Amino acid sequence: NSRLCMSSAVSGYIQSFGSDGPPCCYEDLELTDCAFLIGTNAAECHPIVFNRLRKHHKKNRHVKMIVVDPRRTETAEAADLHLAIRPGTDIDLLNGIAHLLMRWGLMDTLFIDECTADFPAYAEVIGHYSPELVARKCGISLDELETAARYWGKSQRVLSLWSMGINHSSEGTAKVRTLINLHLMTGNVGKPGAGPFSLTGQPNAMGGREAGGLAHILPGYRLVKNSQDRREVEDFWGLKPGQISPFSGRSAWEMITGLEQGDVGLLWIAATNPAVSMPDLERTKAALKQSPFTVY
Repeated sequence: NSRLCMSSAVSGYIQSFGSDGPPCCYEDLELTDCAFLIGTNAAECHPIVFNRLRKHHKKNRHVKMIVVDPRRTETAEAADLHLAIRPGTDIDLLNGIAHLLMRWGLMDTLFIDECTADFPAYAEVIGHYSPELVARKCGISLDELETAARYWGKSQRVLSLWSMGINHSSEGTAKVRTLINLHLMTGNVGKPGAGPFSLTGQPNAMGGREAGGLAHILPGYRLVKNSQDRREVEDFWGLKPGQISPFSGRSAWEMITGLEQGDVGLLWIAATNPAVSMPDLERTKAALKQSPFTVY
């Protein structure tokens, strides 16, 4: 699950924050004053989360809910604002909102100075996303775009929630980072009721990563490449110093290319079906047939 289903969220968190532990928790659902849902039909796919959010939304009239989805789903029906953007224009929309927030001065400059890096480079990028251009590209009205930016910019605690509509697109990691950038420019992270909150597709996606169940990480958000992280785990596990390899193992796709090149001698598959789930399926199937020994 963490290798395929959630990999865009994992990579986005790591690239933006240096760690893939989401900076939110379920209590935030009842503490936010603006919920921004993108690439998720939470009413049908995450009903417990959505019902909690919906209850909070109904009870507090000042709380806003924005839903970004090309389709008018059950989730979109509950929103104050439904942005039915053209499929694939998520980055345009998010940078368009950022452009307006910068233009209107609705940013947390203290947070940007103290807690972020490279803001001028980001400002240069979002400068190219004028409202007129973004509205046209996304297929929404200028008024809808401005309302979304106003809701985000005027709220004290913005909680964004996303799922496979973001993660499983060709630019999944870039979309996650673009969403996190909105949180960073407005200081909507690290406080109750605010932050970028990835909704996982399976029960224990986070638990597998916390336990170090991937080829590049060790338990507790530690990295294989980090010498101090390796030392801590070796010490805790009672291993001799240097016993944990400093090199990451193969990613899911590197296993496939390894099968093609004859570098992978044994393939162990548990609780997943790469012949259905992997990208570039014909190539994947051909590689799987080349495996010298597969345990399924």
